[in-house]
Amino acid sequence: MGLSDDMRQLSQNLLKDYDDRMNAVVGIRRGAAQTLAELGKSRQVRSAEQQQFLNEQTDELRRNTADFLKEMDTSHQVMATEQRQRLGQHASQLHRETASFLNELDAAQQDVTAEQKQQLAEYMDELRRSINEMRSAAVDFVQELDDAHQVMATEQRQQLSEHASGLHHETASFLNELDAALQDVTAEQKQQLAEYMDELRRSISEMRSAAADFVQELDDAHQVMATEQRQQLSEQADDLRRYTADFLKALDDAHRAMSVQQSRWLAASRSGLASDVAAMRDEARAEQSSLRADLSDARQAWGDLDKLIQQRKTMKMEPARPAPAPQVEKKVSVPQSPPAAAVLPAAEVLPAKALPASETPDDLTVIRGIGSRVQQILNNEAGIYTISQLAGSTPEDVRLALGGTARLANVEDWIAQAQGLIEQA
Repeated sequence: MGLSDDMRQLSQNLLKDYDDRMNAVVGIRRGAAQTLAELGKSRQVRSAEQQQFLNEQTDELRRNTADFLKEMDTSHQVMATEQRQRLGQHASQLHRETASFLNELDAAQQDVTAEQKQQLAEYMDELRRSINEMRSAAVDFVQELDDAHQVMATEQRQQLSEHASGLHHETASFLNELDAALQDVTAEQKQQLAEYMDELRRSISEMRSAAADFVQELDDAHQVMATEQRQQLSEQADDLRRYTADFLKALDDAHRAMSVQQSRWLAASRSGLASDVAAMRDEARAEQSSLRADLSDARQAWGDLDKLIQQRKTMKMEPARPAPAPQVEKKVSVPQSPPAAAVLPAAEVLPAKALPASETPDDLTVIRGIGSRVQQILNNEAGIYTISQLAGSTPEDVRLALGGTARLANVEDWIAQAQGLIEQA
């Protein structure tokens, strides 16, 4: 009985030890499973966090790239709009100036003097200088636009380089964190993480390649856009040059036509003036001949009268000596020839009409077309001493005072100038 109890006790102890060991193994297995489950969960959480971080970085990079492209496109559109608007304003201003200048030329073609010709030549020189300045400004504007494109491209490349550098730094930091975390995982987890890291590196490499391709496409698009803008500006500059050349040609043709018309007008005026001068010269010569004839007759009459007076004096001194009657009749008939009074109108100077004491004489030569001789005639013949008297006179009275000189005088213009001076005063 003692041996059986011992055996039973020993068996119970062995069973108890076996149960304890089994419980310990089960506990170890449960702890290992729990540890593996926790490691799996932590790996999944870390993988999810890493994937979320990469997705966020990718989305941010995409958003930044899209915003950058949008801003660049907007800036290009604004710049192109401003360029078109500025060129349109220059073209409109040139068109308005050209139309105004041609209208002025058409209005001035009828009565252009030598001074107006000189002013027109100066205006044409100034217009050519303005066109040259516009050409120089267009060239400078194209150069500034090209420089601005270069600066913008440099800034874009710098920004993309900064984004890529930031992405590289963040990726390197993330890889360093992953390498530090690899020390605490099992071999299986290391293998899984290594596979995940390889996949992550491939993704990063693909993203780098895509970023490089995007930068290349962006650079190509910028080059194409710059080429198109240069081509558009070159075409607009060519159009401006052609328009300017056509405008200068039309201006030269108009100037030649106007010069021909002016030459014809001057020739006609010169011919008419020569005819008027010749007619006046003939009239002056005829009047001079008439005056000479009148003077000769007057001298002959004065001579005959003087002889008659001397004869009468002689007759008074010699009363006994009669004078032959026929001779006396002949001498008496001499005064019947043009008398001395007939010569007076040719040599007589009309007395000057007095100026009222309350008025002061004006300088009438300030009126264009009135000289000192005409002023003397107006003073003596018409009694016109002041500008107000001239303004209140009628053209008929002034012409009557001028006599034969009135044909070459623009009396209406004199009166209009006098009225204008009174209004200004």
